[in-house]
Amino acid sequence: MSSQFSRVSDTGGQSSFSSFSSNKYMAGTKEFLESNSIVAKFAFLLLVLLLFVMALRLGTSIMSWIFSPSTDPILINGMVDAKQMMRIPQDPSVNGAIPIMRSKGSDEGLVFTWSVWINIDDLQYRQNEYRHIFHKGNDDINVTKAPIGMNQPNNAPGLYIAPGTNDLVVVMNTFENINEEVIVKDIPINKWLNVIIRVDEQHKLDVYINGRLVRRHILKSVPRQNYGDVYVSMNGGFSGYTSSLRYFNTAIGQNQIQSIVDNGPSLKMIGSNMDDAKPRYLSLRWFFAGNGDMYNPSS
Repeated sequence: MSSQFSRVSDTGGQSSFSSFSSNKYMAGTKEFLESNSIVAKFAFLLLVLLLFVMALRLGTSIMSWIFSPSTDPILINGMVDAKQMMRIPQDPSVNGAIPIMRSKGSDEGLVFTWSVWINIDDLQYRQNEYRHIFHKGNDDINVTKAPIGMNQPNNAPGLYIAPGTNDLVVVMNTFENINEEVIVKDIPINKWLNVIIRVDEQHKLDVYINGRLVRRHILKSVPRQNYGDVYVSMNGGFSGYTSSLRYFNTAIGQNQIQSIVDNGPSLKMIGSNMDDAKPRYLSLRWFFAGNGDMYNPSS
């Protein structure tokens, strides 16, 4: 009985194997494997294409980052005679250009910061006219009509020494007013002075002197920037030195402002020689004038 069952089983197994190995079953398996191979090849090609696109985008981003202009450029990386005019082109195709990048991500208007170090050694020089420190805009400074020494119409911003005084004048174009002015009274001479002009999202124009906020002016409308070049010491400038002119496309914070003050001006002379390469910094007495404190006793 068992042998009979064994023979029947063997016969059934051989029959099943023969059926599996028949052309019908083998053809189906071959088709299945071939179809899977086509799908695999297509998936592989799709993966390669996806990786290529990702690598291309990454490479483009890296190249753009390497070759695009800085958002915080240093326009004067050193110290210059403030009587010698400089023009810093904004057209990237021009040799020596240092483009100024517009601010991003501000819904309320443009934000930016300018920083410059100045050292004034003679207020009698061109005392009856505005003495030009720098401005961004066109090249049309007044030389025969008032206000003599001030560029018109574009100042975004402009920084000047007022006629007959030791006052600083900051000029900013807005869409409603051609010129809005902020005056900083009685700046010292024969000292290094850091001037920071900052505009934030609320249209506040702040002026910092050596890290201290000395004036705040609310602009009447959005600041009106321009694509003009940056000019330094036009119309004879002023008597002294200018150093480390820099732009930021953000309204920098107090920590960064203090860092600029701590680093001080660059004393590397550009363009000419200088007898006294290390003029002194601004005295703390100027900060506390009239306060009757340890720096300025009331007596």
